[in-house]
Amino acid sequence: MTDADVLVLAHGAFHGPWCWQPTTQVLESKGLRCVAVDLNRGGLQADRDALQATVDALRREEGCRVHAIGHSLGCASVQALDASTLASAMLLAGSVGASEGMPHKSEMLVGDFLSKLIPQDDGRSFVSRADAMSMFYGGCKPEDAEFALDRLRPTFVYGSEPSDPTFWEALPVTYIACKRDQAVAPEYQLKIVDQMKYSVVLDSDHSPMLSQPEILAEAIQEAMAHAD
Repeated sequence: MTDADVLVLAHGAFHGPWCWQPTTQVLESKGLRCVAVDLNRGGLQADRDALQATVDALRREEGCRVHAIGHSLGCASVQALDASTLASAMLLAGSVGASEGMPHKSEMLVGDFLSKLIPQDDGRSFVSRADAMSMFYGGCKPEDAEFALDRLRPTFVYGSEPSDPTFWEALPVTYIACKRDQAVAPEYQLKIVDQMKYSVVLDSDHSPMLSQPEILAEAIQEAMAHAD
């Protein structure tokens, strides 16, 4: 890691840049600059464009070497980025684009996740506080879970699109799986792990950026090192 390295972070559904704060505090204490982007802009293309604009500005205006991480739904936006503009990428507890050997998206979600979505008038979806607690924050301290629950918001829900060439063949990509996840099925995540060159399996709930920030920060640093 050098002074030129910067990490761009894409949050998942219902969340915002705030969810990365515990993890970015750890990373920034170690000298890594972090930029969390606010998504939920209308769909995959709009979110991807906002993320790509941030990556491009950091490279063009500041000469940075950019790495990106997406969590859950944010993995779709990261995989839609121009791989040539990134040094490395991390996909945390989310889906991957369809390709040979990867699990089908029908295997992705735990149980009746989709039935728990509450449609909104503008096309977004939301979840109840109780469902969010059980699906996202099972490993969090009560005060950290309450902090998150107070900040959740409706979001547009979409999936990953296939890329050509495959995103994880174009640059070093690390998949970070969470084996106690109650939103994205651990079995789905572990099938991805089996296919990826680089991977990490955390003994974590769906939100290690809140429940295990030190451990996640270490995994991120190790993943970024694959770019060297």
